[in-house]
Amino acid sequence: MTSSDAERRHTPVPAAGSPITRIPMEAETSATVAVVRAVAEAEGTSPGDLPLLSDVIDPEAFDALFDDDRVGRSGVRFSFDYCGYVVTATDDAVTLDVR
Repeated sequence: MTSSDAERRHTPVPAAGSPITRIPMEAETSATVAVVRAVAEAEGTSPGDLPLLSDVIDPEAFDALFDDDRVGRSGVRFSFDYCGYVVTATDDAVTLDVR
């Protein structure tokens, strides 16, 4: 058994619906960029290697939900499927759950 086999055997796989990562939403970063970065980090790849987010959601409308200038934006929560994850974006974080 190689060391990588041992690592795979002892690395727990999250159950479906379990959060695997939660990345804080930064004020100077758009919601779209935050989602792509979070998924790329979880996948261990670069953001450019991921499928286009625009194939799943409208990036401009998505970013507008979290626009700092929008009145009453507090409490926004938006979920969608992307790259095998249920992505949930809120005012303060992006959370990825295994589908």
